[in-house]
Amino acid sequence: MTGLVPPRDAVLAAVEEAAYTDHVPVVGPLEGQVLYLIARLARARRVLEVGSATGYSAIWLARAARAQGGSLVGIELDARRQAEAERNLARAGLADTAQIIRGDAFEVLPTLTDQFDLIFIDLVRQLGDAERLRRLYELTFARLVVGGVLVIDNVLHGGEVVEPLSPGGRAADALNRLISTDRRLISVILTVRDGLTVALKVAE
Repeated sequence: MTGLVPPRDAVLAAVEEAAYTDHVPVVGPLEGQVLYLIARLARARRVLEVGSATGYSAIWLARAARAQGGSLVGIELDARRQAEAERNLARAGLADTAQIIRGDAFEVLPTLTDQFDLIFIDLVRQLGDAERLRRLYELTFARLVVGGVLVIDNVLHGGEVVEPLSPGGRAADALNRLISTDRRLISVILTVRDGLTVALKVAE
C-alpha cells in the first residue's frame, strides 16, 4: 500500500528521510496520504496539530488546508524540533500557511480562541497516561467545531490495546473506549500503521 502512495516531492522526501535517520517518529507516507485525504474530504480550512515533531505530518495537513484557502497551527514542546518544523514548512513553501507554537499542549490549548475544522493528535505514545490523555481529549474536543473531524494517531499502541499490560497500552485502551462511547462523536479506528481514530463531531 505504501508503494502505491504517489511519489513525494523533494522537500517532503527529505523530511521523511531525515526523520528516519534521526529516529524521529513520523506518520510515514501512507498515513500522510490518509491525513491529507481526510482533510481534503472534510474541506478543512482551519487545522490544528497537537504534537508536530519536525513537521512531516504538518506539511501533509497544511497542504490540504491551503487547498481550501486555510491554515494550520501546530503545537510542539521540544524547542529544537519546533524550530526544525518551522524550517521544513518554509522549505515546503508553507511559511504563510502554517505556524508551530512551542509549548506544552496542556498549557497552549486553553489559550487558543479559534475553533478548528480538523484536529490531529499525535501524542498518545508520548503521554502514556490515561488521565492526561483524557484531559487532552477534552481540551481538543472543545476547540473542534460541530461537523469537524478529530484524528488521533497510535491508538493501537503497537497492538497492546488487545491485551494492555503497560501503562501506555492501558491509557490508549481507555482513550479508545472513551471515544467509542462518546455520543457527541461518530468514530472508527482505521488499521493504518499503528491505528488511526477518525471521528466526526456531531454535537457539543
